[in-house]
Amino acid sequence: MNNRRTLFIMGVVFATLAIITVLQNQQISQVVLTPTAIATGTFQRVFPEMAVLDIQAIRLEAPQAGLDFTITRAEDGTWIAPESIQTLDEEVATALARTMVLLPYEQSMPLTEGLDLATYGFLPSPRLFIEMLLSNGDTHFVAVGSPTPSQAAFYALVDERDTIYLLEPHAIAFLVTMLESPPLT
Repeated sequence: MNNRRTLFIMGVVFATLAIITVLQNQQISQVVLTPTAIATGTFQRVFPEMAVLDIQAIRLEAPQAGLDFTITRAEDGTWIAPESIQTLDEEVATALARTMVLLPYEQSMPLTEGLDLATYGFLPSPRLFIEMLLSNGDTHFVAVGSPTPSQAAFYALVDERDTIYLLEPHAIAFLVTMLESPPLT
C-alpha cells in the first residue's frame, strides 16, 4: 500500500515538472523583440523569389575588418573570383550562392522612426555587407548587424525594406568564414 502511494506521489510530481518544463520552453521560444515583433515559428527565406541561377555576382564586405571578397559568373556559367589570380573552389562558391538564396530568418520586426540603429549593430558600420547582382540587372543589399542578446540570430537590414530581420546565425557564420578564408587554391 505504501509503495502504491509513493508511486502515485512520484507520478504527480513528475507530471507537474513536465508541465512546468513545457510552459517554460514555450515562454523561451516566444521571446519578443518589441511589442510588434512578428514571430513566424519556422524559418522563411529573405529572398523567396530568387534562385541560384539568378545570381550573377556576390560581394561580401566586413568594413570594420577591412575585408572583402567577390565572386561572379563567367560567360560559361562557372564561378570565378575576378580579384584573385587563384582558382576559386566551384562547389564552395555554389554553396555561397545557395546560402544567399536560402538566407533564412525566423522573426522580423518593423523598422520604426526613431529606432536606434546602433543598438542593433548597424552604426557606425555593420558587421557584414552583402551585395548581390542578379542576371536581370537587379541588386540586393543586406547589412548584418550585431547578434541578438541570446546569440540565436543576427539583426539584418535588407534592401530598402522597413523591416529588421533576425537571420539564422549559421548562415552568417558561413558567410563570415567565406570572407575571412576565401575558397581559393
